[in-house]
Amino acid sequence: MIVIDSSAWIEFYRKDGLTEIKKTVTNAIKEDKAAINGIIHVEILAYASKAEDYENIDSDFSSFHWFDLGKHEFKLAAHIGKELREKGITIPATDLIVAASAQTSNASLLHYDRHFEIIASCYNFSTISPLRQWK
Repeated sequence: MIVIDSSAWIEFYRKDGLTEIKKTVTNAIKEDKAAINGIIHVEILAYASKAEDYENIDSDFSSFHWFDLGKHEFKLAAHIGKELREKGITIPATDLIVAASAQTSNASLLHYDRHFEIIASCYNFSTISPLRQWK
């Protein structure tokens, strides 16, 4: 399973988005491995610029796996955030929750956001990103 973060969805839906991300998302969809959660759903749909885009994306999202966010994911996100903060690293809460969702679901996380590489460098969870190639 692959949790596809909003940063990857933005690239996927952009006309000139990154080819590598577009291919990875397309393959995840074809293989029935695409997953989202409530945070990702809101981050993408709340900022859809046209009603037509909103409807199309919402329709797309309805066919993907949905990972519920519960107490365990929020507690893990808070723990990861606290640990990183003690190291002088601040990560947005939404990114911590998305990372915790992927980790508790034993899923990889497809993204285009450096925050997830920072989290992954300190915690054991799988990420897929072109950012790793650009370090």
